[in-house]
Formats: sequence, structure tokens, C-alpha cells
Amino acid sequence: MMKRLLKLLLITAAVAAFTDTATAQRRINPVKQPDPTTLQRKAKKPSGPDRSNLAERLDAQGNVVLVDTVTGLEFVDTTAVAGHVVGNIYPLLHSVTVGLDVWDPVMRIIGQDYGGASVWGTIGLHNRFFPRFEFGMSQADITPDGMNFTFKSPLAPFFKIGCAYNIFYNSDPDYQLSFGANYAFTPFSYTIENVKLLSDYWPGETDLTFPKTSTTAGYFEITAGIKVRIVKNISLGWHIKYHTILHEGRSAVGKPIYIPGFGKRGTPITGAFSVMYTLPLNKQELPRVDK
Repeated sequence: MMKRLLKLLLITAAVAAFTDTATAQRRINPVKQPDPTTLQRKAKKPSGPDRSNLAERLDAQGNVVLVDTVTGLEFVDTTAVAGHVVGNIYPLLHSVTVGLDVWDPVMRIIGQDYGGASVWGTIGLHNRFFPRFEFGMSQADITPDGMNFTFKSPLAPFFKIGCAYNIFYNSDPDYQLSFGANYAFTPFSYTIENVKLLSDYWPGETDLTFPKTSTTAGYFEITAGIKVRIVKNISLGWHIKYHTILHEGRSAVGKPIYIPGFGKRGTPITGAFSVMYTLPLNKQELPRVDK
């Protein structure tokens, strides 16, 4: 009987303890609600503009520029370009340009006693490299001031081959600043006429003419040029050239004072003015760039 009573008491105590534990687990402690003004003070304000209002474009250096369409503000997206080298944005075969050098013809009209005309062409590679070929014809009829002879060179061809580099290759191709180098070669002939000789023995003057001399010459040019589009595919451009003679044939009557395509000997700097027509080779959509 006692054992049953103890068992009953033990079971009753166990049930009571379990009931207290369950009740304690279900007890909910109230939580104090935070002050809304405190949350507003602690909330971080967003840094920078809302990216949903941003548009992208490329600047002249190929950087990604973000434009806020609401405020109009612009800034470079440094996260997009940091550590990234911008390559060529234009295709390999980009354009073909043909030019006519009109400087010498204009100068001949106003009285220059030498010169001719030339045509040239380039192929634009990535709007960056421009292999170039030039062909021209030139002649001279020069009587130097204070000298007693006339130098004549009939119409003769000259050829130039080289390459130019556009430093604004990722900018608008209608506007270029380029530097380059050319090698030129010309076969030509010349005569020296009306050489006036005075003699103490024979009265009067004696005119002497040296026979025609055929020769060749090669020279090197370093160039700097600009190109500006005027209307549609038509552009105008200047070239400043520093040149030096590399080799030339020997002559019994001395060195020629004029070389086709080079100009007068002793003038290391000359210029050219060209009218150009550019034919695009690739019309695919490209990123918009600054002009």
C-alpha cells in the first residue's frame, strides 16, 4: 500500500513538474517597440545617384561615363574602368580615304616656279593606323635670284609609302590628329641652261647649256596632320612635313636644286593641303563617343 502511495506521489510530482516546464516555455515576455524616429536617424542615406536613372556613354578616352537623366550630372564610372585598358572600339577595316593635294597647284597659279600635284590613299585600321600610298607628278623651271643659270626638270613621277597614327583613335573619326612617316622615291631628269660666262678675251657673254642628266633620289618624311569633316564624306586637312634626303644619284654637273615631291634642296620643312573623300567600310552600330 505504501509503495503504491509513493509511486502515485512520484507520478503526481513528475506530472506537476512537466506542467510547470511547459507553462514556462509558453510564457511570452513583452518586447518594447523601438522609437520610429530613432530608426529614421540610424537609417543610412543612399550614396550617389539612383542607378535606375543612369544612362551610359563613352568619352573620347574610351571611359564609361554615367549620365543622371534627372539632374543631368555626368561622372566617370570608375568601377567599370578601374584596372581595365580600353581597346579599339572601331573595327579593323574601318574606312578608305582618298585625297588630292592642292597646295602645289595653287602655289603654281600664284607664281611658284616648281611643283605639281599628287593623289594619295589610306586604309583606316581601327581608326588608329593608316597605311598610306601617294603618287604625284612634278616639274620645275627655276632661275635662282642673283644666279647666272636656269634649272629645268621636266614632268616626273614620285612615289611615297608610309603609315600614320591617329592619337584620337577612339574618338569621332571625322576629326583626327595624326603623326606618321613616309619613304619617297623619284626618278627624274634635269638640265642646266643659260649659264652665262663672261670672258676678258672675247667680248660679250657666252651662253652655255649642260646636257640632260638622269638620276634618282630617295628621301624620308616625318609628318603631322589634322583632318576635319566639312560636309558628308568630304574633309579638309593640313600636313606639315619634315624631310631629309637619304640617297641620290651622282652627277657630273652637281646636285640638283630641286627634287620632285621634295621641293627645293635646303628646305627641310614643307606643307600640304588636301581635299579628302572618306568611304566607310563598316557601318555597324558603335558606342556613342564625344566629338
